[in-house]
Amino acid sequence: MLRISILILTTCLLYQLPAHAQTSSADPVDVLGWYGTSLTVDLKNKWEVGIDYQARFENNLASYKGSYISFSGRKGISKRVGLLGEYRLGLRQQSTFHRFSVGADFEPKVKKIDLSFRVLVLNNIQDFLDPVEASRDDLFWRARVKFGFPLHKKWDAYIGIEPVMKFGGNRFVDNLRNTVGVKHRLSKQAKLDLYYMYRPDYAKASYNRLFHVVGMNVDFKMAPGKKKK
Repeated sequence: MLRISILILTTCLLYQLPAHAQTSSADPVDVLGWYGTSLTVDLKNKWEVGIDYQARFENNLASYKGSYISFSGRKGISKRVGLLGEYRLGLRQQSTFHRFSVGADFEPKVKKIDLSFRVLVLNNIQDFLDPVEASRDDLFWRARVKFGFPLHKKWDAYIGIEPVMKFGGNRFVDNLRNTVGVKHRLSKQAKLDLYYMYRPDYAKASYNRLFHVVGMNVDFKMAPGKKKK
């Protein structure tokens, strides 16, 4: 049943997406694939650490773009608020990407809805393999609101909206991430995350781009040393 659900979701998304190649001013739409896995370890004293791997594809899923490895941490400062930090290494086809981010999240108590807010400040550094092309160093900030709710038994759904703003960018909003997804509890420690992201991008000065992202993640969470309730 799970395999059938994945196949149906992926087929429906791809069927509805337009067939375009990698973006240009004449053809500004592309279909991307983000596939990965993550491990979060819940430690004592409200600490969490995690590692995440993601492979990305572009050009209508036909071209491998690169791999991204992230190392993250979270420190809860209250029952609902936490401080965040992350380093991401991107091994792209034509460049190496480094991203450092800090921020905070807030999860208010709402009946029957998992509501969360997150704000991040990010420093992106991109070193190109071509020595003629200069490195890029950009500073962004982003704010996300996310709603989650149960569907049926082991299935949950969520909706997220996250504008990404670049300091000194062409526009106030650099790109907008509108995400809808479902999660299936595979076990007490693992979840399958299937999602679609509608991502308009305003980073180019001369034209706007549009990305359709089809994503799949397997997320693991462990709490070693903690007593089971």
